[in-house]
Amino acid sequence: MKKIIFPAFFLLAFLLNAHAPKSIDLSYDSETAALSVKVLHKVSNQEKHYIEKISIYSGKELLTEKTYERQETADFQEEIFLFVDRPLKKGDIVTVMAYCNIMGKKSAVLNWE
Repeated sequence: MKKIIFPAFFLLAFLLNAHAPKSIDLSYDSETAALSVKVLHKVSNQEKHYIEKISIYSGKELLTEKTYERQETADFQEEIFLFVDRPLKKGDIVTVMAYCNIMGKKSAVLNWE
C-alpha cells in the first residue's frame, strides 16, 4: 500500500503546480501583416512547465501553429506570426489557442474590423 501512496502523492503535488495559461494578449499590424501573441503563463521552471504550442485559426481552418520545448521567460511566451501570403481581412475572426505542456489551454479571439 505504501508503494502506491508514495507515487500518487508526488503526482498530485506535480499536478497542483500545473495550470492553464492565464491570458492571451493579441494585436495585429495590417501594414506588416503581423499578429503579435503574448501568452501569460507564470512558471517556476521554464524547462519543465511551459507553453508547448500556439495555434492560430480562422474559423475552423488552421492558419499556422508553432511548438516550443521551453518557455521564453518565467512569465510569458511571446511570438509574432507573419501572414504575408494571407493577410487578415476586415471581418476575419481569428482564434488563438495556447496549450500548456502539462495541463490546460486558453483561447483568445481577434475580430479584425
